[in-house]
This record gives sequence, structure tokens and C-alpha cells, in this order.
Amino acid sequence: MIPKAVAAAPLRPRKEYSVTETGEEPQVFDAIVVGAGFGGLCALYRLRECGFRVRVLEKGDGVGGTWYWNRYPGARVDVHGIEYSYSFSDEIQREWDWSEVMPTQPEIERYLNFVADRLDLRRDIQFDNVRSYFWQPLASPPCRPPIR
Repeated sequence: MIPKAVAAAPLRPRKEYSVTETGEEPQVFDAIVVGAGFGGLCALYRLRECGFRVRVLEKGDGVGGTWYWNRYPGARVDVHGIEYSYSFSDEIQREWDWSEVMPTQPEIERYLNFVADRLDLRRDIQFDNVRSYFWQPLASPPCRPPIR
């Protein structure tokens, strides 16, 4: 059980992150998400919903993650397509119709592009220009509220 004092605390990160492209001033974000696959798009949507300034860094030039990179013949899911649908949006659930019970890679990729466009996610994704990532651990752990 989370103490009321902790549960009522405002949702703000303890650290801000900056991203820069060559020759530009760094932009400051509350959260950085690596990759624009299923998890990255969901994280972007949820973090935005909470009011965070967020940027997704994607190496490729499109959304999709695994479904963007793996385009071999016959690639498809091995579960019902509805299991790949985002359940957080009733609109998307109503608007998207899977053409097959177990969709192929091109349809999964089309679905993710549909979601990115429908939820206007692309404006917070930096595509095709990520050369490397650098992680610098904190010198000391961040302060945590006491749990009582």
C-alpha cells in the first residue's frame, strides 16, 4: 500500500534530460524513451497524458520497432491481432479492423503508423538521426521519500 503522502505527491521527474541535434540548442525533456516500437509508443502516450515533456529517440526512419526492422517474407504474429492492439484507446479499437486473425508484418507496421498518426505521436519522436546513446549514472542515488 502506498502512503497517502507519497500517492498525493505531484508527478514530476527528479531530473531533466536534454537532446540536441548538430548545431541546435539542446531541448529539455522530463523523460527520454528509446525506440518507437509498441512499448515506446505506449510510453510516449502515457507520459504525455501525465503532462511530461517527453522525446522518443528512434534509430530508424519510421515507427514499429521489431515490426519496422524485421521485414522478412512470412513474418507475422502468432496470436490474435487484437492482442497487439492498444487497449488504452477505445477510438483506436473501434477504428482499426484487422484483416486477418494473425496479421502479417506489413499489417502490424500499418497499425503502428495508424496509431502514431491518430494520436499525433510523431511530433515527439526523433527519427533517423540517432548515432549513439550515452548513459551517465548518477554519482549518488536520487532522494526517495520515506515509506512509513
